[in-house]
Amino acid sequence: MSAEQTDGRKMCELHAAGLMEQADHRCDDPKFVCGKCRRKANKAEYLHNPLALKKSAGDNFWS
Repeated sequence: MSAEQTDGRKMCELHAAGLMEQADHRCDDPKFVCGKCRRKANKAEYLHNPLALKKSAGDNFWS
């Protein structure tokens, strides 16, 4: 399945369809988490109920 065919799908839909490679490309630098299924993604539009991920103090060695 090409990128054009998966663009409109949310992360949980990609996982349910077994399209793990496409889902992996959308969560290589996650900034959001879904409040419903808890999947993470780079962009809010990839999730049904996006919530911004909070940075913890442990995320950065020098913080």
